[in-house]
Amino acid sequence: MMNMTRPCGLILLCVLLIGGLCHTGAAEAACTVESSPGGKSGPFMKHLSADCTKAERDAQVVPAASVMQALTQGQAVDLVGVVVQGDLIFDQLPVRTSQIPKGLTLEQQAALSALNNEEQRSVAGNLIIRDSVVQGALRHRSAKGTLEFEGTVDFHGTRFTDGVDLSRSVFQRALTMDRALFEREAYFVQGHFAQGLSCAGTRFGPHTRFHRSVFRGPVDCQESLFDGMAEFLEIVCEAPVNFERARFGLGTGFSGAQFKKLVNFSDAIFSREAFFAFAVFSGEARFAGAQFLQTVDFSNADFKRGDDLAKVRFDQKPLTNGTKGIAQEGVGTRGQSTFQQYAITLGILLVAAFLAAYAVKLK
Repeated sequence: MMNMTRPCGLILLCVLLIGGLCHTGAAEAACTVESSPGGKSGPFMKHLSADCTKAERDAQVVPAASVMQALTQGQAVDLVGVVVQGDLIFDQLPVRTSQIPKGLTLEQQAALSALNNEEQRSVAGNLIIRDSVVQGALRHRSAKGTLEFEGTVDFHGTRFTDGVDLSRSVFQRALTMDRALFEREAYFVQGHFAQGLSCAGTRFGPHTRFHRSVFRGPVDCQESLFDGMAEFLEIVCEAPVNFERARFGLGTGFSGAQFKKLVNFSDAIFSREAFFAFAVFSGEARFAGAQFLQTVDFSNADFKRGDDLAKVRFDQKPLTNGTKGIAQEGVGTRGQSTFQQYAITLGILLVAAFLAAYAVKLK
């Protein structure tokens, strides 16, 4: 009797285990889709769960035209885990015109008209594209206009297969793009970041530009990776800046930058030339553990609270002619003008950009 019961019990146990495994596999394979067409009642929304396969995501592709239509109508966009197909061209948004108040003199009307002479476009609602793939370009290329994002802009974990150019954009809230991947260029030239930028762990492609951008909120780009050329020339940072453990693969320019609060480059690695000429460090400047594997130029930089460059690895002697706030023992005396410094910086960066673009073209 005992011998008969034991095999039956084992068989029953095996059946239960197999059933449990099948049930678990089915649960893990479940792909859930939550969507809303948008409109006055809510945002244009589509969320795909992390369990969705590539085929299931491709079947739920979001056309870029639908996203632009929602933004044009003032709707918020909330996309998670999706594939966005097509170009998002923000120059297609309507130009916002400002009304001239009544009762002004001719001179006052002329002055106000001059201020409003440039094109102004705006995205009224949130623009959220998280953990997704954008198979197309993001563009704002108006040479005389601005693009204002009034709501949240969140690109966390998203992969951009084509170029991103949001130059001359105003971000009223923090721009979030942690863990994002830019396979091509990422341009934010003359951007205005009212509440800062978060790009921790983000991987940038062959060319990244934040030239002449203003950051009124904190910048957190720790552990970010810049595969190509990185331009932060003449940026203004009014809040703390964090590039701790960042990696810079090609020429990197911070010449003319103004850091008004703490700036942290601890344990960062600069694999190629780096430029900090004429940079102003008004707050604490942390470089402890940083590695400069090629030439680094601190000429005419101003460390108003001193520095910790003694804790830095320099594979080549740094250029510190005219630099304030650091020890000058053993430093060469060769000097260059402001124009020459910028010309050299831009020349090397342009060569690096050309080589990166050529490499991308060959792929």
